Amino acid sequence: MKTKLFAAALLVASSRLASAADAVSVYDPAPSAPIPTAAFSWSGGYIGANAGYGWGNGDAVDLGDDFFDEDFGQTHDVRTDGFIGGVQVGYNWQSSSFVYGIEANLGYLGLDGENRILVSPDNSGSAELGIYGDLTARFGFAVDRILLYAKGGVAATRYDLTYGDLVDDGGLDEDSSASRSGGNVGYTLGGGVEWAFNDRWSTKLEYQYFDFGTVTLTDIEGDQADVDLDAHTIKVGLSYRF
Repeated sequence: MKTKLFAAALLVASSRLASAADAVSVYDPAPSAPIPTAAFSWSGGYIGANAGYGWGNGDAVDLGDDFFDEDFGQTHDVRTDGFIGGVQVGYNWQSSSFVYGIEANLGYLGLDGENRILVSPDNSGSAELGIYGDLTARFGFAVDRILLYAKGGVAATRYDLTYGDLVDDGGLDEDSSASRSGGNVGYTLGGGVEWAFNDRWSTKLEYQYFDFGTVTLTDIEGDQADVDLDAHTIKVGLSYRF
């Protein structure tokens, strides 16, 4: 009798344990919601460096000493090129997908060139662009970590110019030649694409055009020439965002 009671109790206990195990196995709590990640923002300051290549013109137009000068309107073109480099600092604000900001650049253009014509009209010219700086406004459209932008503002550079006539031995005629060094202010326009490859660092590819205006040269005989200075640049840059 005791054996039968013990077996029955054991059977009831096993049944209850099995029911409890089934209840546990079918319990399926709702999965926890993923923690949302903050959208990337271009807002904030940055500082960095850039390098690339540039080319341009130092085209001179002879103004003569009066309208009836036989050389009036004569042109002498000088092509310049070279490697460039510099640093940039700026600040961005972002509203929805639109990004706008301000940026300053300081660097060295390193563009130079010379053109000597040994036959008539026996002209020579050389131009060099050196230290430059610009202050531009930027406006762009962001797709997450990709930013397409345009920029424009004021720019200035230091120049060294020498233009004039050649004598028979190939040297410059001191009476009809002029040299000038200094600085000139103009404008710049450009645009590019920037990629933030993590939360702090970004890289960019940028085209920028510079028009540094006109410099007037005057020789000792009073003849004048206007030299137009411009430059095109392609550069890559790396910036640290803070």
